[in-house]
Amino acid sequence: MKTLVKAKINWMPVEIGGRKKIMPIGMKYCPIIIFESEKSDDSHWCAEIYNTSIKDRTSTAEVSYLSDNAPFHLLQSGSKFQLYEGPRMVAEGAII
Repeated sequence: MKTLVKAKINWMPVEIGGRKKIMPIGMKYCPIIIFESEKSDDSHWCAEIYNTSIKDRTSTAEVSYLSDNAPFHLLQSGSKFQLYEGPRMVAEGAII
């Protein structure tokens, strides 16, 4: 069974490389996720994100990983992360 946790995500403005449109509520979005505590590590994973609410450029979302071998221990309250599309950071957030 897949582990899903809630997160608050702040989407970067377009002017600094953010997405033009934030993924709509309920649509699957799979960017690279890098946790603050793992930045010195080269382990990058694909997240599975479903926005559940959106206001301005902030969303609340359900977050998991695409791989069963991913570091699920990082999905704990207070963990901070960044989302990337290739080399471009599009959002930052925290598990709530």
